[in-house]
Amino acid sequence: MYNDYFQLLIDIQKKSNITVTSIRDVKYLKEELDALTHKPLGFNTLRRLFGFLEKTVPSITTLNSLSIYLGFSSFSSYKNHQANYSEWYFQQSLLRMQKQKIIGKEEINKINIGLLDENNIVYLAYFLSFQVEKNNLEILNTVFKYANFKNITDTQFHKFSTTISLSLSNISEKKALFIYEALIHYDTFRNNIPLLFIDYTNLNSRYYKILNIIEKNAANESDIFFVSLMRFYKNYYSENESHLNFQINKPTEFSSFYSVLKGRFYGYCILKSQNVSESLKNEIVKECTTVRVSFFLEEIVPALIIKEENDFLKEIMDKYYEELFESDIWSSTTTSAIYLIGLANCNWHAASFARAKRNLELVDLELVEIGYYDYLALFYYFTKLKISFAEKDFTDNLEAYKKLKAHEKKTGFKFFLSIAKQFCLR
Repeated sequence: MYNDYFQLLIDIQKKSNITVTSIRDVKYLKEELDALTHKPLGFNTLRRLFGFLEKTVPSITTLNSLSIYLGFSSFSSYKNHQANYSEWYFQQSLLRMQKQKIIGKEEINKINIGLLDENNIVYLAYFLSFQVEKNNLEILNTVFKYANFKNITDTQFHKFSTTISLSLSNISEKKALFIYEALIHYDTFRNNIPLLFIDYTNLNSRYYKILNIIEKNAANESDIFFVSLMRFYKNYYSENESHLNFQINKPTEFSSFYSVLKGRFYGYCILKSQNVSESLKNEIVKECTTVRVSFFLEEIVPALIIKEENDFLKEIMDKYYEELFESDIWSSTTTSAIYLIGLANCNWHAASFARAKRNLELVDLELVEIGYYDYLALFYYFTKLKISFAEKDFTDNLEAYKKLKAHEKKTGFKFFLSIAKQFCLR
């Protein structure tokens, strides 16, 4: 009997991300299970299952509850579909599907069972990337229409989004935009591909056209809000004077928006301001109490660097230091890079140049999300330029300027060359 539910216990630990090695882990797991199954399991029951009390044969009710946590209707259903749930079996199933021109209910059922393990989303992304390359809209439509993504967390969705977005960027623009047009009306596509993969590198080219498609097919207020903000950023950093005419107001549903989107709005407010008012600063600080700060400040910190609001930048960096450098999310290398650059600017302003350089040494641009890479590189080398200027280091200053120019060429963000002039050693 133990062999019958041994894999179930492994899958429970994988999904919960709790490896049970102590009584404390059992307690955490119980809290997780109780919150999601709404059928509380006894603490001693779990202790027996994981060997902290003398083992007994678990009841079918217990096994059903554990299976429900994994997304199955019962333990029997889990056993029947256990192979599909396995990563390797799921990959093999997708490889078989690659040979098909269309897929039906049977294949979708296998995909949905596989997605009960969120780690399998990456393999589905590779499968869909293959369909993108083959321009197989039939299968792409079927998957985005019928696949069940409800068990997938933000971290896994970021991987999914990046993989598929890059596959779309590798085909001709005409074909890619046609696919975006065809799939944009599916929430699962719109929310998890173009709205999740923010492509600053191509904001002046292909991604800008994708934003137009999003706007044309906007499903809610936040979609239009997002597009408006990205247009402002594009025009601001490209030194297009039309950004002066932008007037973006808070939508009525602003309080329900995602933290990054809220922060993007406040970044706009900062860049738009001649001087950042105390009321705006207070509003940002107040908002920090209601959101995930590491996401919320993602666009605010760069905006403060641009506007040289160094005192306020230091205030929020000091106040939220621990929250900013969290590492439990896949995108943490990107946010950490942003905040390390922020710290470097604080130390530059305080004339602590050695500390500022150490901050930058901790930034690994190669690990930054691809869509943000060139964008953050501009801030990174601009900061390096400022430090080398202060230290009168001609070699580093010239190198930083060359790098800055290279990333400006890729993005079209001429603004950075304009503000760099004052920090160039002659």
